[in-house]
Amino acid sequence: MDNFEEDNIRNPDEAVNDQLLEDTRSDFEKQIDEAIYISTQEIKQNQILNTQYEEQLLKDYSEETNRRKDFFKDFLFNINKIGKFDKEVREIYDIIDPIIESYCNQSIKSCELDETTYNKIFNTLKKTRNNPLTLETLKTIILSE
Repeated sequence: MDNFEEDNIRNPDEAVNDQLLEDTRSDFEKQIDEAIYISTQEIKQNQILNTQYEEQLLKDYSEETNRRKDFFKDFLFNINKIGKFDKEVREIYDIIDPIIESYCNQSIKSCELDETTYNKIFNTLKKTRNNPLTLETLKTIILSE
């Protein structure tokens, strides 16, 4: 049995000595290659930083949009519900809904309306039961000329 195992063992390969090719580039060519390598590394690093920055911006935008929508969700729901029975409230809802939607999507920061429309909106909204903080916030978004 020992004889069988010894016959199946392969002899080791001979050692091979490889010699690297000699670098025949000039110092100027070596410096150019080094500069190119450094530049590509800097570009890759900048791309990574830009990607992280863009991801953070999108995350912040999304969080702010969701926060604003949540803030006005109940308010708009209540106004819409009342507007089904009250024509004047429905008119107000039709005016402020696109303004609030644009604000929530961060398309606008504020909107200026004529004084008559502004007064009609807030006089009507004062008669409805809503969060006073929401009305105050709405006054910072909808402005009078």
